[in-house]
Amino acid sequence: MLSIRGIYTGKEIKPLENIPVQPNVQVIITFLERDNLKMMQEVAPKKTDTQKSSTQLFLDKCNGWEDTRCSADLITEIYASRTSSDRGKQLF
Repeated sequence: MLSIRGIYTGKEIKPLENIPVQPNVQVIITFLERDNLKMMQEVAPKKTDTQKSSTQLFLDKCNGWEDTRCSADLITEIYASRTSSDRGKQLF
């Protein structure tokens, strides 16, 4: 089995590498998401928000956590919410 990179133009598949096999052989063509390949992003037209893949939409939602509280307030809240436990004290 051999894998090579290529680009689908909407009408044809263009290989980006030499194909070291004889012509007229069966192939399996797998389409990868453009978000996973930088070269595909450079060649392909830009997607609008409505055309983004589900993976990219998910990643857009995971940009980070925003909070209006300062880090000192967050740390204080974390320590205040902790509780101690005697569970496991008498193992033997």
